[in-house]
Amino acid sequence: MKKVDKIINFMRVLEEVCVVKRDLLMFDGSEENDAMHIFKLSFLVMLIAPYLKTPVNYTKLLELSLVHDIAESKTGDYTVANQIAHPELKKEKQKRENLAIKEIIPLLPAPLNKKINALYREYEKKQSVEAKIVSVLDKLEANLQANQYKDGDVHYWKNCENGCEYYKMALEKKPLVNALDEPIITDLENAIIKLSATNMKKCHIKVSKQE
Repeated sequence: MKKVDKIINFMRVLEEVCVVKRDLLMFDGSEENDAMHIFKLSFLVMLIAPYLKTPVNYTKLLELSLVHDIAESKTGDYTVANQIAHPELKKEKQKRENLAIKEIIPLLPAPLNKKINALYREYEKKQSVEAKIVSVLDKLEANLQANQYKDGDVHYWKNCENGCEYYKMALEKKPLVNALDEPIITDLENAIIKLSATNMKKCHIKVSKQE
């Protein structure tokens, strides 16, 4: 198969990524999808990159952002809230996504197949500083997005799959943020937690420490 034919086949995979629905709602009430999330995550990388104190490969940050969810073209999205409520889903997610990547990568011509496979595996392992940063921003972007519907009407979270978990997650600090020790990311997390708390108070939603 010609290189261009393989590239066209891979673009079909990206079409499938674009229609994967996520739990969260956009400001106008429409459902978010993976493509929207990837777009916003990539911009978030661009916005925080100039303020990182740790030397990073900026190109890799962007590439990891683009690649990190491509397996969901075959598996769909496994929400974090659902994985918390049903821990067995995390293993199922890893197994299904690993099979999906093995199906997707051969669609690409060399050397793109090796490059994208390497990027995806790097993100999954979360050992490099770039992978850790993108992983954290991935979660922070989702937390920020959750607050956008109707200027912070977070009542809808409870209607998501195991949505009560969102209220707890929205107020929790992420250990990896502390481990990275990047002031811009710490400030971003604190601002999003503050926004979540403000919106929950506005909506008269309380989360007890015992939950």
